[in-house]
Amino acid sequence: MAETAQSTPTVDTGLMVGRTVVLEYGTGDTKPANADWKAAGAMTTKSWDFSPNTVTSEADDAGGFPESLVTNSDFTISGEGEWRKRDKSDSIGINALVAIYVNAIKNRTQPYVWVRLKYGTLTFIGKMIISALSSESATNDLVTFSVEFKVGDASTLEIITA
Repeated sequence: MAETAQSTPTVDTGLMVGRTVVLEYGTGDTKPANADWKAAGAMTTKSWDFSPNTVTSEADDAGGFPESLVTNSDFTISGEGEWRKRDKSDSIGINALVAIYVNAIKNRTQPYVWVRLKYGTLTFIGKMIISALSSESATNDLVTFSVEFKVGDASTLEIITA
């Protein structure tokens, strides 16, 4: 009787290229449906940072080395991009983000945006606030911008691992 070989699924453990990381935005009070997420525009970099906040114990019984504990995390998603004169219809670009931010500040509300970052096998989703928004226009270069989002509603933060 011949043995049949079992096939094992292939797991891709190769390197990632930055363009495969997808940053998307959504608007509204509730989490957008899958079809309602829009691309973040002309992004050149995308990043995330947990930035743990810690407390340190320096008690004299620690053996000469301070011990630290994480108390919480100041999670951020940020990115940089190239400014477009007009946002594409299938994206929420820098022009729309500036409008969202300015309108929220004028109305004395928070500049909330739903943010979804697909980063390899991780997906980060949450209702976040625009916490930094800036632009630079060098004479002989493309006009660029930077944006940062911090958690605006902790109950909405999802970190999905595939």
